[in-house]
Amino acid sequence: MQDIILTGGKIVDGSGQKPYFSDVAVKDGKITMIGNLKHISAKTTLNCEGLCVSPGFIDAHSHSDTSFLKDSSCASKLCQGITTEITGQCGSSPFPSLKEKLDPENEWHFESFSDFTNAFERSGYSMATNQAILVGHGSLRAGVIGYEDREATGDELEKMKSLLRRDLEAGAWGMSLGLEYSPGFFAGRDELHTLSGVVRQFDGLIPCHMRNEGLEIDNAIDELIDINRKTGAHVHISHLKIDSFRVHGRAKEVWSKIERAQKNGVNITCDLYPFLASCTDLTIRCPKWSREGGSEKLLKRLKGPERAKVVDGIREHYFSAERAETCLFSDDGGHFPEIVGKTLKFVAEEILHTTDYAEAAAEALIRTNAEAGCIFFVMDEGDMLYFLSKDISIGSDGWALSGDPAIVKTKPHPRSYGAITEFLRLAREKNICPIEEAVRRITKKTADLIGLTDRGILKEGLTADICVFDENEIAPTATYLEPVQLSKGVRHVIVNGEIALTDGRQTDVRAGKFLRKQYR
Repeated sequence: MQDIILTGGKIVDGSGQKPYFSDVAVKDGKITMIGNLKHISAKTTLNCEGLCVSPGFIDAHSHSDTSFLKDSSCASKLCQGITTEITGQCGSSPFPSLKEKLDPENEWHFESFSDFTNAFERSGYSMATNQAILVGHGSLRAGVIGYEDREATGDELEKMKSLLRRDLEAGAWGMSLGLEYSPGFFAGRDELHTLSGVVRQFDGLIPCHMRNEGLEIDNAIDELIDINRKTGAHVHISHLKIDSFRVHGRAKEVWSKIERAQKNGVNITCDLYPFLASCTDLTIRCPKWSREGGSEKLLKRLKGPERAKVVDGIREHYFSAERAETCLFSDDGGHFPEIVGKTLKFVAEEILHTTDYAEAAAEALIRTNAEAGCIFFVMDEGDMLYFLSKDISIGSDGWALSGDPAIVKTKPHPRSYGAITEFLRLAREKNICPIEEAVRRITKKTADLIGLTDRGILKEGLTADICVFDENEIAPTATYLEPVQLSKGVRHVIVNGEIALTDGRQTDVRAGKFLRKQYR
């Protein structure tokens, strides 16, 4: 007796090979049989005629690390067919830290990967998707040095190496870099090379939010290439894009640079999301010097005699009338709800009664306790589609969120609800690639990228993470102004052998786990 049999589906197995029609059986969390199973009985049978049966999709870049604290459903991801998320991205993770550097006001800030994952398993919390979590370099640096703009001392670097090695040994999947954020952007070449060398010893991945994704993108890519050449570590460009109006149209040139490096032996890969707007904290538009010491020090500067200097830096770095129009507030941290879903231009002129948009940005930071999140419409469609046509993994750069606007309360980037499904829609409607290639890019390719050996392909003996979907219907419904809307076209999702979604409706199953890498 099997637990589940999926009958009559079009098998898109994740390998990139042509689809075929077959049945799939699941028992005790594993795929047990693939073939003609008409004479096999099961506790539950799912009719998959007219539907694709594939491995559960893997989100190559997610920030769902502690999303389970607010909502266990992970509905925004599960309803896209996502069963595993690669988290701890952009240099940020809930660990590690020296004990004396732990944030006493944050009960989910931990000394180590093991402390964090063990706390989740003991706490009674649950989640609907799996996570493969990375060590955030920014968190590592903050946990040893703090937010100071200086090089690490020899002793501090040894402490960082020790913490990193301990967490990799315990099962973390690599180390992410956030070189456009504090404190990551204070790290120099020696520090990055030394820590990347540790990651290389564990065959881990180093995804990087690069120092620059616009005017200086070539130098930023060179920095990653240099890390690989000096250490041998697998470097990875997170959310590949060109985010400056002044260099739109350079996608082919940028991709050629990456491709040349690959042909010359550099182990460098990428992911991207198929949208024309980015989303991050508004603090990213403040000058680098003003972010030393973290948000607390930034707020002191904004409220003190250095305010004008910070505002001048914001103005020089980013804001003009045009860009104020293309900056949309997505989150206020619960402090200034009037701005959510409004452009900076609107907030400046209609709420703060000013046409000085940099000054308005500074005021918004003060009123939101530096927790304002913004969507920035900064990408070119031609560039995005060019990158999307290449063999690149897909990552949402989003969160696992509820499907209920009353729970979410903000207006997050629609990528949280539709990055994978938008990729599949574009692949279908713009003939980017056939369904077997599209599925490979969001299953086996991403599993191979991070080192998942028991997921990402439909094969007997592997873990039963499975997605069943309508290839002609699958698409997002989320928009920038109404983002809390679940994707359509996903019929059934199985996570670790349990039915998490059936007939398009989520069940009460919360079978997600923090996965641990097994190092040789």
